[in-house]
Amino acid sequence: MLMAAASVNRLCAPTRLALKQAGLEYLLFDEAQARALRESTQEAGGRFASPGVRALASQSSAAAQTPQSPARDKGAKSDAQAPPHECAPRLEKQPPTNASDVALWPVDWRERLAKTRSAPVLWTYWELGRDLCGAPDPQRRELLQDLLQELGHPPGTHSFWPVALPGRDGELEANAPVFWEGVRLLHSRAIMIMGPHVLPSLALPDNLLALRPFQQRRHQGSSLIVLPAPDMLIRAKRRMQALREFVRQSLASFL
Repeated sequence: MLMAAASVNRLCAPTRLALKQAGLEYLLFDEAQARALRESTQEAGGRFASPGVRALASQSSAAAQTPQSPARDKGAKSDAQAPPHECAPRLEKQPPTNASDVALWPVDWRERLAKTRSAPVLWTYWELGRDLCGAPDPQRRELLQDLLQELGHPPGTHSFWPVALPGRDGELEANAPVFWEGVRLLHSRAIMIMGPHVLPSLALPDNLLALRPFQQRRHQGSSLIVLPAPDMLIRAKRRMQALREFVRQSLASFL
């Protein structure tokens, strides 16, 4: 079920522009509309993309978004309805041995990088790969719309980079080496991790695996900022005000 047009249209014009410029079309449209927007703006050259991402995009510009198979759509629906702690993170069985060489990445990760805008702040959560590659969950999309609109940061501040993408069987598979190389290529200095259950998928040292929501630590030159999982926030919206204030304070030094 897609979010009603009235819900989209209630966003103010600057917020809609900021989301488009940040490459976050999936927060605004259904997949067909998002694909049309990407095609119509492809010739713009990715004004907010980093040089490395622009070079990769030029190599992959002919690659179209792969439609979801019926089996994957079925899996996406059941996974979206499950609480986040029930989505067991699974590391990819054969991660690339040299993640610094993007040419060795799996094709789906290369395509995702080409579609991701560079930004100082990257957001991730376990179900993000499914939301980006299939039909976005309308409740998560609305939650993120409201949060970014209320933060009111300048265009190009935020972008979304998944920790896991759907594998051949439709299940989400994490790839920590590719994730961290993507963080470097996207020039991001703050990583917003929505849900502490994501941490084991990031190949973090043991002292960081105990992080809980509203805590943050430094790692590989970036600040890891842990927030509650999206599905938890949907069920407990009373926590949103505290979340917004924490995010504002945490990102003040990055903006």
